[in-house]
Amino acid sequence: MKTYILGIDISTAVIGFAVMTVDHKLITYDKLKFKKDLTLEQRAEYFKNKVKSIDSYYCISEVFVEQPAMMFGRGKTTANTMSKLQRFNGMCCYAIYDLLKVQAGMVHPNSARKKMNISIPRNVLNKKHFIIDEVKKKYPKFNYKLTRYGNPQPGTDDIADAIVVAYAGVCIYNEGNNDNGENKDSKWCPRISKKTKFRTSLYLSIL
Repeated sequence: MKTYILGIDISTAVIGFAVMTVDHKLITYDKLKFKKDLTLEQRAEYFKNKVKSIDSYYCISEVFVEQPAMMFGRGKTTANTMSKLQRFNGMCCYAIYDLLKVQAGMVHPNSARKKMNISIPRNVLNKKHFIIDEVKKKYPKFNYKLTRYGNPQPGTDDIADAIVVAYAGVCIYNEGNNDNGENKDSKWCPRISKKTKFRTSLYLSIL
């Protein structure tokens, strides 16, 4: 049975999802956009249902999530925004564990991009568009719609980030399996076989 890795970019507005095989083949990607009047609890419930839907098709073996901001950015992140995102991230990670019995690995965005050989030049004005372009180069089948001004539609950057996280997750998964000699593809699905795999959450610092 194929082993599928799920990469997720979590925010309180839009969540990006990407599924890959252990040979870095991009299988599918999607986004989940929330209405502004939803509570965090309601958003977490929508998130859980989305993960459940993805898992019903691919039987996800491992999940990797982009690590949320841990420090303030100049003029970008307020204490309230950071607190809200941290709380929501925790709710989503618990939903993943509750549903899949898999502990999500947290991947720092810089580390994830490094795994995919994405280096953002200092003179780049729009980092989000740059990452989208880099992902498109790596995966030409990554399609997205443009606004009337020629820019990627909102949410495209969230999907691109999820693809980068999934790519990094595959690297981490393969590195771990190479260490212990396991086969890359699982012979059983944890949920189908009713076995439970407990994975240690993996934190990557800025390299």
